Amino acid sequence: MFSTFHGLETSKRALFTQRVALHTLGHNIANAATEGYSRQRVNMTATRPMEAPAFARSNTPGQIGTGVEYDSVLRLRDSYLDMQYRRENQSLGEWGIRDSTMRSLEKIVNEPSESGLRAVMDEFWNSWEVLNRDPQLLSARVDVVGTAVNFVDTLKHIDTSLNTLAADLDSNIGRKTTEANNIIENIAALNGLIRKTEGLGNNANDYRDKRDLLIDKLSTLVDVEVAESPDGILSITSAGVQVVNHEAFVPLAAANAADATAGELAGYEASKAEVDTLRTQLNAMVDTLMNGTVTIKLENGYVASKDIVALDDVTLEDGSTITAGDTIPAGSRIATPFEMEVNGFNGMHELGYGLSNPAEGNRPFFTTSDGATAFSIANIQVNPDIENNTDLIAASGKYDVVGADTQVIRGNSDIAHAIAGLRDKVFTFPPDATSLSQGTTDDYFRALTGDLGTRAANTTRNYDNQKDLVDAIVMRREEVSGVSLDEEMADMIKFQHAYNAAARNMTAVDEMLDRIINSMGIVGR
Repeated sequence: MFSTFHGLETSKRALFTQRVALHTLGHNIANAATEGYSRQRVNMTATRPMEAPAFARSNTPGQIGTGVEYDSVLRLRDSYLDMQYRRENQSLGEWGIRDSTMRSLEKIVNEPSESGLRAVMDEFWNSWEVLNRDPQLLSARVDVVGTAVNFVDTLKHIDTSLNTLAADLDSNIGRKTTEANNIIENIAALNGLIRKTEGLGNNANDYRDKRDLLIDKLSTLVDVEVAESPDGILSITSAGVQVVNHEAFVPLAAANAADATAGELAGYEASKAEVDTLRTQLNAMVDTLMNGTVTIKLENGYVASKDIVALDDVTLEDGSTITAGDTIPAGSRIATPFEMEVNGFNGMHELGYGLSNPAEGNRPFFTTSDGATAFSIANIQVNPDIENNTDLIAASGKYDVVGADTQVIRGNSDIAHAIAGLRDKVFTFPPDATSLSQGTTDDYFRALTGDLGTRAANTTRNYDNQKDLVDAIVMRREEVSGVSLDEEMADMIKFQHAYNAAARNMTAVDEMLDRIINSMGIVGR
């Protein structure tokens, strides 16, 4: 048997429930532009009717409804989309950093251009061509030194740029690690708030939104593996470290970036490897040019500046013959053309003589600033003696003996001609540096820039593809969790009308009760 005041209670429940729905709707509208906010919905359900199963039946047919109530306020969220987003977003973070780094490397190399390393190398080789035509010309010698200094300065500028880029990458690893640790600490704190809130039977929707947003941001920085316990508390593993375990957290160190499998930290580590690869390739080019073995041919009349080994039989001016593979003593004048192996540009220059008298040879054109035998873009320099005295440039391969003195044949340019020819000589480069193992220095540099361009294009393509994939997932998440103002306005009208109807129903019940209480039983008074 239901109460006389049953209608009032039913209307009251309707008013209360529709009011909560309107308040929740207002909360959605207020956070329509809030990052990470998930649309919330009031879960309405009919209250238990007057006669539930297992109660004794009365004579009243059917069950009398008692109205509506809400049992929860839920946020609309798809955990599968969250997992998919974080998996793809951490890859996007990595490729974004790698793409930015490759663009920087392309700018450092600056090819093709009229002011890049290739142009500077062309000017250097061209200056030797000019010197070959007139080895006594002072302006030609000055130009050789000038273009050599430009060549060295360009290499050092590239080295400085690579060092700066590598330092920036290391600095960013530290900065991003600090940022990740702040996020990790906040996630652990939110775990505690969520546990306390939901332990009282409430839904910690806004706290969960904040926690999910922080995890999304963490996935940009480093790989994340999320595990959720039955009570809704998360544990997170990143870079091989369990950084969040319920309310406890373990901060990452910069060294952990090496173990990151995705995210910006992994991108920085991969970018450091790209910088090292380019540096190794350039060092291989410079050292091979300076020290790489190459076969050259010298004409008759050449005077050995040091002990050398010919590849074929050689007849000397005095009529003696040196068998192939034997040593030709320094000072020997060659009567027949012969081939020999030299160690790159420096080995070629050491065979010649400058303009000074008595004739002096065996002087390297380039030296290392640190005394190392291997050349690199960091330590190569023009021999200071040659830079200060252009007469020491070894263009001639011959000298005459006048009395007790040796006088260089100033018009001879055998060595300058041979050095200019090194431009087209085939060197053997380290096989793991680029796709080219044998070729000229020009061929190698083209292979180097082509390899860099290919890697940069692949990186950009992967980044663009990953960005499109993440954007698609974001759109799907918005379809589920995003706030649609049009939909909210339609719901507002629905809830408002329901509220008004409940109020009107309460008024009708009140009028009925007023009739019963105040108007019945007064006939005949």
